[in-house]
Amino acid sequence: MMRRISKRQIRRYRELTNIAIKYGFGYLVDRFNLHPIRSLTDRVAGTQKVHPELSDPERLRLMLEELGPTYIKFGQILSTRYDLLPKEYIKELEKLQDTVPPFSYTDVCRIVTEEFGMPIDQIFASFSHKPFASASLGQVHSATMQSGDAVIVKVQRPGIKEIIDADLKILYDLAHFANQHIREARAFNPVGFISEFERIIHAELDYTLEAQNADEFRENFSEDATVYIPEVYWDYTRWQVLTMEFIDGIKISDLDAIDAAGMDRKTISRNFARSFLKQIFIYGMFHGDPHPGNVLARGGNVVAFIDFGIIGHLDRTTGDDLVDFFIAISENDSDTVIDVLAHIGAINYDEIDLPQFRFEISNMIHKYYGKSLRYVNTGVMLREMISMVLEYHGNVPSNLVLLSKALMIEEEVCSQLDPDYNLQDLANPFIRELVSERMRPTRIIGEWIRMIPGFGRLVRRFPHRIDQILLRAEKGTLRLEFEHHGLDHIVSELGIMSNRISSSMIISALIIASALIIQSGMKPFVCGVPVLGMIGFVIAGVFGMWLVFSIMRSGRF
Repeated sequence: MMRRISKRQIRRYRELTNIAIKYGFGYLVDRFNLHPIRSLTDRVAGTQKVHPELSDPERLRLMLEELGPTYIKFGQILSTRYDLLPKEYIKELEKLQDTVPPFSYTDVCRIVTEEFGMPIDQIFASFSHKPFASASLGQVHSATMQSGDAVIVKVQRPGIKEIIDADLKILYDLAHFANQHIREARAFNPVGFISEFERIIHAELDYTLEAQNADEFRENFSEDATVYIPEVYWDYTRWQVLTMEFIDGIKISDLDAIDAAGMDRKTISRNFARSFLKQIFIYGMFHGDPHPGNVLARGGNVVAFIDFGIIGHLDRTTGDDLVDFFIAISENDSDTVIDVLAHIGAINYDEIDLPQFRFEISNMIHKYYGKSLRYVNTGVMLREMISMVLEYHGNVPSNLVLLSKALMIEEEVCSQLDPDYNLQDLANPFIRELVSERMRPTRIIGEWIRMIPGFGRLVRRFPHRIDQILLRAEKGTLRLEFEHHGLDHIVSELGIMSNRISSSMIISALIIASALIIQSGMKPFVCGVPVLGMIGFVIAGVFGMWLVFSIMRSGRF
């Protein structure tokens, strides 16, 4: 491979290749040239393909689950990338199960003691020996604080960081190999994708980041009685241990239990949807994985969020762009949709076929425009828009891809709770209020006030920058660079013309020189004619015929 690798990594490579061949992906082993890493025993014994009756997407999911936590997480991230995989693969990877056997209570005690410097029984009045949830990165135990508060404690799986770091090195090797040797892969920037995946999975490994996310959510919804966020116990939270308030609630998809508890499904659905709208358009911070296991229904039709490991962020500008985007969709305004896509950097006017792209956008809007809101899924619509941008080689920010997936999950859950639910029905008055807020004088003045420091810095630096430009001009070191676009064809034509003119001048010079040599009677002679003059005429004739042939072949004469 491209760098020296350890024996442990070689063993992991062998495991990876054997499992890939076992699930029928031997052609990938061939493509990435991984056969030399396999041991002689494995090559002789071979690997019997399992589940031949299953489809390729199903076997890919099973292979990733067997490869372990890094590849499970990798598959989950892949399930959000509509530009990399076909729909059938996306749908199957969404089923990846992040459940593995729990690790021992002895390891739990050791990790807690290492993090806090004291035994577990001195921190907690009680601590369950068996976890009530176990995943690839960690597991969750119920406990009671010395104060009597009921809490949940998430403990990271021992050695998981080392496993993930080793797997990431392998993934980087494969990405670099694909970038250098597999032409089709270059368009997808495999190294950049692995870099983004590394950032995401390392963030999930740091429980203090999850605790910080939970705190921000709790502060955002502190005055909203319809949403509840658990409290973080910061004194008992570290990089590998997270302690949070225990929340007693019903899984939001358990409709029978919700009905038995006397809750109103429609109200729960509405509260869930409104909380999501606030996350997107007001706070610029949204739950990136709102599946039913991470959302609970509580008494009073309150919605509670748990597990803040995957969080998406939207800056103020992107939030305003999203408001403009949804307004443009509702008003059948394709030009504004395209302007918004260009403003967020999804498309470049100079690099796409703008008339054709406008036609495609108009068709997509008409597909939804005028249709009853009951039959419009905002998440699906946003995913279709992203897919269309990617077809035109655009670049959709990862936070918007995550948002589209989160919206689809949210709408699916809300539709189960309330068959008449539609997000746009709730979003329209919400967005209109945001537009009105944007036009208020106090908001506009506030925007201007925020611009004053930047404008002040520009004014202060302006004389210095002008002085630098004039100084470089005086010294002769000022350099202006121009980059042309769309002139390659003209430059090529000019090059061909100059070559033909040069060839014509050379041929003319040969003819004149040969004529002068013949007139001078320079020896030696052949049939009474100077040899050098005859050679000159022959060369001029050959070049002349070649020039005429090239002009005739070009079709421009």
